[in-house]
Amino acid sequence: MNASALQLLDLHKNFGVTPIIRGVNLDVRQGERHALIGPNGAGKSTLFHLISGRFPVSTGQVMLKGEDITGLPPYMINRRGLSRSFQVTNIFPRMSVYENIRCGILWSLGYRYSFWRMVEKARDARERTEAVMEQINLVSRRDVLAGVLSYAEQRALEIGITIASGADVIMLDEPTAGMSLSETEHAVELIRRISEGKTLLIVEHDMSVVFDLADRISVLVYGQLIATDTPENIRANAAVQEAYLGAATQEQDDA
Repeated sequence: MNASALQLLDLHKNFGVTPIIRGVNLDVRQGERHALIGPNGAGKSTLFHLISGRFPVSTGQVMLKGEDITGLPPYMINRRGLSRSFQVTNIFPRMSVYENIRCGILWSLGYRYSFWRMVEKARDARERTEAVMEQINLVSRRDVLAGVLSYAEQRALEIGITIASGADVIMLDEPTAGMSLSETEHAVELIRRISEGKTLLIVEHDMSVVFDLADRISVLVYGQLIATDTPENIRANAAVQEAYLGAATQEQDDA
């Protein structure tokens, strides 16, 4: 069994007196693609915010590759090898594709805020930026402003920014939301490609994407995990069917 890349230990999050995350224990193994599913309002995005340092933890621990990162700010967690995307596309619309990705790369290469250095001459940053553009199939859109890209291209760009730092634990929050069937198929291939050799934790509502990508699936309902297992076992789990999966499948059939 692979070592743990990410562990959540009795994690709780309250907003005032209202509990949102209620004692989550999760072990994401190094190199696996792990999906987190659940109905709307289950707490999936809140859990992502807790892991990435966007929200403070009420009680419990977040462990990244054996190191306690609970309470660290997002930039320090990122430096330790975890990067994430957001539900809502989070890019710089007035910058080009190339400039968006390069922003994510410069800090990881140690340039910090050394504005007096000519970043255009930074060969390592240029080569890394071009390599990421190749990975996300946006080389031909290199100089296009991010704000005029198609929706699917913007989501691909956000994934590019997410992986730009070279993090080995990647978290994607509903990366295929709002996409057509063909766009979703391209996105799944992109995610499979960029997560090769890395650890992926993905929140996704599209069950075809989940069952296509995931090595294991965890089901979150009302802030608690009710199951973690292989896709085949999750599909057959009666408690999951009752709490979520049957309803989600019906929604997709009705769409």
